[in-house]
Amino acid sequence: MPNVEEGEALNRPFLDLNAVARGLGPPPWQTCLVGTPGLRVVLFYWPAGFATVPHVHPEAEEIFQVVRGRAVFTIGNAPEREVGPGEFVFAKRGARHSITVVADEPLTLLTAVAPNEDRPDETIEPASVTCLGAKMGSALAGAGSRCHH
Repeated sequence: MPNVEEGEALNRPFLDLNAVARGLGPPPWQTCLVGTPGLRVVLFYWPAGFATVPHVHPEAEEIFQVVRGRAVFTIGNAPEREVGPGEFVFAKRGARHSITVVADEPLTLLTAVAPNEDRPDETIEPASVTCLGAKMGSALAGAGSRCHH
């Protein structure tokens, strides 16, 4: 079963991420940009000090692109690594991973998970979710309330 149904994400060919972020306000929030059977893309905005619980996606791979801010990533058995804007991170299928926002500024993080499905053996942290439609009006309505990283 898909984590994000197509009608719950923006699924637009072009998006201005800065405009999306401005419309959603201060952290924490997340919004689903893409939700198809094969892919989900989520934009996160987390405050300084926020941390995910370590978790796995047994049947999915995940990529991370830091847009703004800095975070420490733990991926599988690799040493922890602090990453910043322009850096790319990859978690293979089944790799336990976690993210901690560092420094005094929030983190803006773009993630993609493929395929877009939840499984009973998948563990994902609870998250605060904001629907774009509620804050940005009907022009961006339809952003999902069930999107997870």
